[in-house]
Amino acid sequence: MKNLLRACTLVAAFISSGTATAAATDYAVGTDLIRWFDPVQDGGMMNLTFQKALGREDALFVDLAKKDDRYLIGIDYKVYNQRYYYGSFMQVGGLLDIDNSTRLYIEGAVGYEFSPSKNWVVSGDVQMLYGARHPVTNDEEPWFLPRLRVMYAF
Repeated sequence: MKNLLRACTLVAAFISSGTATAAATDYAVGTDLIRWFDPVQDGGMMNLTFQKALGREDALFVDLAKKDDRYLIGIDYKVYNQRYYYGSFMQVGGLLDIDNSTRLYIEGAVGYEFSPSKNWVVSGDVQMLYGARHPVTNDEEPWFLPRLRVMYAF
């Protein structure tokens, strides 16, 4: 329990740190539209995404999802090839799956993101998840999930 508390404190300090960025908006909150309806993902899950700019071309990305007694918490490091909120990106991180037992998986994504207006961001990517059992084959092999996110930047 103390290790979990220390880890949460460290993540909270990192998120709230006042690092300077070139982006006009440092934070974004949104949702993954596909996750709400995808039958492979437990018939759809409520979800919320949070992103904080760390610099001109990178960000911390947090993804929270819930359905019934299952919770998913993903924390990723995101790097842009062009600039923040615009262009292709890559991200890598971990996913904590909490239900009857707690498991940690590795996740990564490659995608494209753009901002049609100052406060809105649209993002699409393909996420790879490793460590979880594939829902169709039931093998521990990498599987791929589509993502389509809409975020409000502030």
